[in-house]
Amino acid sequence: MRYDRMTFQTIPVNVTGPSYQSRSRPLSSQRTQNWYQQFSDQGKESYVLMPFPGLKLVGHTSGVDRGFHRMAEILYQVKGTFLYEISSDGTHTLRGEIPGSGRAIIADDGINMFIVADLRAWQYTTDTNQVTEVLNVNITGAKSVDFLNNQFIYTFDKFTTISDVGNGAEASGLNIIGEETLPDALVRDYVYDEVIYRCGVRSIVGWWNSGVGAPPIEKLQGRIFTVGLAAINSIAETDEAFYWLGDDFAVYQSVAGSKSRISTDAISNELQKYSNVSDAIGNTFTFEGQNFYSITFPTGGKTFVVSESLGVNGWFEIASGVSDPLNSTSYQGTTILEAYGKLFVADVSNGNIYNLDLNTYKNNDEPMQRIRVTQSVNGDLLGAKGKRVQMSELKLIMETGVGLIEGQGDNPRIMIEYSDDGGNTWNGGSWPRVGRLGEFTLQVEWFNLGSFYDRIFRISTSDPVNYSIFSATIDLRLAGK
Repeated sequence: MRYDRMTFQTIPVNVTGPSYQSRSRPLSSQRTQNWYQQFSDQGKESYVLMPFPGLKLVGHTSGVDRGFHRMAEILYQVKGTFLYEISSDGTHTLRGEIPGSGRAIIADDGINMFIVADLRAWQYTTDTNQVTEVLNVNITGAKSVDFLNNQFIYTFDKFTTISDVGNGAEASGLNIIGEETLPDALVRDYVYDEVIYRCGVRSIVGWWNSGVGAPPIEKLQGRIFTVGLAAINSIAETDEAFYWLGDDFAVYQSVAGSKSRISTDAISNELQKYSNVSDAIGNTFTFEGQNFYSITFPTGGKTFVVSESLGVNGWFEIASGVSDPLNSTSYQGTTILEAYGKLFVADVSNGNIYNLDLNTYKNNDEPMQRIRVTQSVNGDLLGAKGKRVQMSELKLIMETGVGLIEGQGDNPRIMIEYSDDGGNTWNGGSWPRVGRLGEFTLQVEWFNLGSFYDRIFRISTSDPVNYSIFSATIDLRLAGK
């Protein structure tokens, strides 16, 4: 039996927010997985939830991914113990051997690529299509490499070596920046916007090319960050900013020489539970007009993503497979890089190469579990804080009629559950239909929802269809009326 709806108020509720926004139990239950927020200039809400792209298989060779790099618009990958050139269709061409198992840090001058991995350096040149080891004593043992002004920059624990001009395989030993420039051990040097950021364990200092002295660089005034780099491979950039994992378990963004923390307290609390964060891998990528930064924690088994335009309010998770909604599986991609107008993704374990594809709603033909846990619904919405309320209806405004012709998703449904104790237990549960192909007028509704003091909703699905959620409304009144 439905309630007398004449006594209820129809109230819009926000269902399109980020993950992990507060330490408070009801609010920290807020979660978004395999959906992302996209700006909308229509409707009642500023943002809509869009399905995160799936993974479309395009190539395979054996070996574990150690890193992508794009040089002269051509994609390369260190995989297993080899360097491959990868074409637009995913075809692999062997270019040489890169022994070891550690992740590769790569820089290039458009013709020559220098690869640092496991404290050894390797050179690949398009002139010969060959890989050779760099044996210069002033380069061997470097932890990372970058490029600026026709010179390659090699990082060691206590100093930085800059190569000869135009020759990344040679370094005289004279162009060295010593340990006195940084009060702690170096993690890596990173070049962004023609500034060398010397990233230490506890601090980051910016240097610029002054053209004076040997080496001809000096500290840049005002470019000192009192936070270090916790994971050598967490740093990544867009045209607008670069990002890294700080030594305080927070994610940082630098724009125009400034530093700002963009992760929430709740994310930092989550990271402190991991036994190791130094293996974190950062990536940046762009689709649908948005820049994103992702950070994967192999030890923690989680991948967090933030929208550059939304900052601290734009976090969500991506995950592979279907699991307990409270415990997502890890994302199978490790490295993401744009090439040939596509986004390429390397698998964490099996040598597969994928495209991140907006029209694919599975991960390599495996289901993607999408989850949204909402903010709290309570008497505050009626101006009656702390009062018990009664709900007659929840209505999701979302894209309907998105069913497939056959197979899973031919009659798509979305699961809606609620919790009245901050996400500790979940009660009820409804599977409203979202509409077979062409059923555009279907209403996604749930009735007779009882009374409560404080409630959150969990929306989930693994059907491989375009589940886009625009907004939601609830019919609410004070209990007892």
